[in-house]
Amino acid sequence: MDRRTYLAIGAATVLAGCTELGGPGEPDTSDERANDGGTEPTDETSDDDESSEDGDDEGGPENDDEEEYPELVGTFDDFEELEEWWEWQDIGTLEADSSRASLGSQSALLTSSVDSRGQVRVRRELEEPIDVREVAPGLDLATDTDSGVVRIQLQDADAHYVEYSQGFAGGTSLTRHNFGITRIRGEPDLSKVVVLQVIRWFGGDAEGRQWVDDFHFVPRPTQGTVLLQLHGGYETHATEALPRLEDADLPATAFVPTARLREDEAAEGDRLTGEQVDDLAAAGWTIGAQSANGQPLDGVDSDALEEAVVDPSDWLSEAGYGDDVRVFAYPGSRYTDESYELVQEHYDLAFAGRSRSQGYAGNPHLCSMAETPDPGDATDLLEWTAEWGGITAIPFYELDGESKLEALEETLRSLEEHVEAGELEVITPAEMAEEYVYE
Repeated sequence: MDRRTYLAIGAATVLAGCTELGGPGEPDTSDERANDGGTEPTDETSDDDESSEDGDDEGGPENDDEEEYPELVGTFDDFEELEEWWEWQDIGTLEADSSRASLGSQSALLTSSVDSRGQVRVRRELEEPIDVREVAPGLDLATDTDSGVVRIQLQDADAHYVEYSQGFAGGTSLTRHNFGITRIRGEPDLSKVVVLQVIRWFGGDAEGRQWVDDFHFVPRPTQGTVLLQLHGGYETHATEALPRLEDADLPATAFVPTARLREDEAAEGDRLTGEQVDDLAAAGWTIGAQSANGQPLDGVDSDALEEAVVDPSDWLSEAGYGDDVRVFAYPGSRYTDESYELVQEHYDLAFAGRSRSQGYAGNPHLCSMAETPDPGDATDLLEWTAEWGGITAIPFYELDGESKLEALEETLRSLEEHVEAGELEVITPAEMAEEYVYE
C-alpha cells in the first residue's frame, strides 16, 4: 500500500489516564512497561454537561476509493473560524494560532490556567443534528506541555454522549490521531448529535497549552473488529501463546525487538530464538518489529535511530516476514518527531497510544491499542467492542505468570464465543492495512 506523508510529524507519545469532571479532579495513574510495549492505564471518567443544537456539516474531501463512505467522512471543522466554538463554563481559553496549522492557515489553541482547574473545555453547538452512527471523530493534536488525554464528546439533545479519547506526551508537533470509544453516558442518540465538545486535562492546577486542528470523521466499522498482539519478543509467546492460539484457530502478531533474539534455546535470556520466530510465522502469525533493542524511541540518540528503526524493517524483508505488510509497535508508545518520520517511511502500520474501538485509521502510523486486560476484564473489553463496534487491538507482553495466562485464556474463550455468534471478527495487520485505513 502507499504510505501517506502527513502535513505534520508527531513527537513523543506516552499515555496518561485522567479524570474529567465539572470541578477539579485527579488524574488516574498508569503503569508503564518502558521497554516492552506501552502503558496500561485505566480509562477515564467524564462530567455531566448540558447540550443544545448544532448544525453545519461541512462534509469532507471526496474520496477516490471505490468504497462508499458515510457522508460525514472527512474534515468537519478546520478551525479557520472559531466563532462557533466557546469555552464551556469559562474553563480555559480558546484562541486562534496562525503559527501552527495542519490544515488551512491556523489551529485552535486551548490554554489552561490555575483558575481553569488544570483543564480546558471547548464546545460547538450545531444548528442541525448529525448522524455519527457509522463514523468516529479525530483531531490533529500538538502540545508543548505534559502528557495527557484529549477527549471528544458527541452529545445529543439530552446531554447523553459518546466519548472518544486518545493520549500523548509533551513536545509534540501537530499530528493526526485516531480516537476510540472509552465512555458512554446515558443512552445517546447517535443519529442526532447536536454538540461537539473537546476536553484537554492537564491535571490538578497545572497550566498548559493544547493545539487542535482538523476536526474530522473517519468511517467506523459497525462490526466489532479485533487484533491480537504479543509485544516484546518473549519466549513465552512461542511456548505459551502459540499453542493456545492454535487451539482457538485465531491469528496474532508478534512484535519482535530484533537485536534481542537469542541464537538458540541454549542461550541465556527470556526472548525468542530465530527458529521460534519461524515457528510463529509458519503458524500464520504476522511478524512485526519494535525498535531493535526494545528501547522507547524518545530515549534513542539521533545517530542511533537508523539502527533502531530501519534495521528491523530490513530484517523483516530479508527474513521474508514483511511481504504482505510491514508493521511496527512503538515500545512504551513513545517516540520523537525524527523516529516517527522513519517509521512512516519504512512501515505500513504502526501501533501506539491507548484506546479501544477506534475507527478506520486516519493515521496508519499511530493505530491505537487497548489496555492489556487483567483476568476478569477481557470479557468486558470484548463485549464493549461487540456492542460499539470499531477496531480494538489487544496487546499482551511477557506471559510469565498465572494471572497473565489466565487473562490470555479468557480473551481467547470470549473471542471464540463472539466470533461464533457473528458479533466479532479477528483480523490481521495486512487486512487492517487493506480494508481499514482511511486516507
